[in-house]
Order: sequence, then structure tokens, then C-alpha cells
Amino acid sequence: MSRRFLPAIAAFAFVLAAAGCSAEPAAPAATAPQPAPSTSTAAVEIRARADGAPSAKEVVDTFAAAGLPVPDPRDNSGYCATGVTHCSEIMTTKAVTVYVFPDETTAQEYATAPDTHRTGVVVLDYAPANTPPDDRPKYENALTSLL
Repeated sequence: MSRRFLPAIAAFAFVLAAAGCSAEPAAPAATAPQPAPSTSTAAVEIRARADGAPSAKEVVDTFAAAGLPVPDPRDNSGYCATGVTHCSEIMTTKAVTVYVFPDETTAQEYATAPDTHRTGVVVLDYAPANTPPDDRPKYENALTSLL
């Protein structure tokens, strides 16, 4: 090939490359629209606590009578209606949360979480940062004395 065609070939290659780079990008494949995530927090029926079981407030009152810390007690039983815990009552303090369940099976299922203790249908959920491990047996003994 002679040198006089070399500039023409280079120009042709440049035009070809430029044309390839200016092509419209391929359209993305069409996808079916996805349904929006559910924001429903449909309430469920709160089942009554088991016959003879103390109320969550009675448990917290027992702790207070035993001289155990139960700072800032709040009735959070409304959370039982979310269907997440399947409980009957919740009483929350900064040291321990008391759950009362409608039956022992449900209580046992919930009590598999760390920092929990179950006696019958009552589950104690300790606030790890606020309830030293040495204090936990005191709460458990007070609960046992109530039952």
C-alpha cells in the first residue's frame, strides 16, 4: 500500500469510530411496574392475658415494692395490636420491659431473644445498658414470688 493512501485510510477510520460513538444508546428492557411496599400497619386483635396471670402493671408494681428500679414506667400495650409480639400487655421501664402473653407457647416463642427471661406467660426483656446482669435474678425472684 502506498503512503499516499495512508491519510485517507486514517481519516476513514476516524469517521467510522466517531459514528460508532455517537449512536443512540440501546433502550433498557421494559420491566413490569413493581407494587409499592405496603405501609399498612393493620391492627390485630389483642388477646386477653392467660387466666390467673398478673397484669404487666402488677409485675412492675411488685418490682417497685421489692425496691428494684423501674424508672419511667409506661403502658405500651398498644404495640400488642401490631401483630409483631402477639402479646396481651406491655409495660416498659428504662430497666426492664414486662410482656404478658395469652399463653405459654407464645411467651416461649418470644423469650428466645437475648436478654429475656420467661416465667409462665410473663416475659422480662432487660435493657442491657440499664440492667446489670447481677440485678436480673432480683427481678426474676420478685416475679416468681408474685406468681
